[in-house]
Amino acid sequence: MIGLCLATPAARAHGPSLDVSFSAFRPRQLTIAAGDTVHFRRAPGSDLPLTVAADDGSFESPTLGRAEGWHHTFDEPGDFSIHLLENTATRARILVGQPRDEEPPGGDGHEGHDH
Repeated sequence: MIGLCLATPAARAHGPSLDVSFSAFRPRQLTIAAGDTVHFRRAPGSDLPLTVAADDGSFESPTLGRAEGWHHTFDEPGDFSIHLLENTATRARILVGQPRDEEPPGGDGHEGHDH
């Protein structure tokens, strides 16, 4: 299920945020765990209506007006390239890893990691 929530400036997101303007996402790349919710928020001074979309069509925000935000929960691991419908040159990437409470297969979760 896709999490969808329009938010006013007073609403708070639990998790990382991406600022959205016509010319850029900030940051341009984000690494999260499966199950994390990302808050897409309009950057200050951005007046044009904007719509965030996954390149693979897996999600699309409603059109966000000035000072609006939107939340999306990434339930599955994957590599998600995103863009604005209004300016497809405005792009970002969200890397979604394993859920935080899951151990990788094959042991105690420490094999193959530098400490």
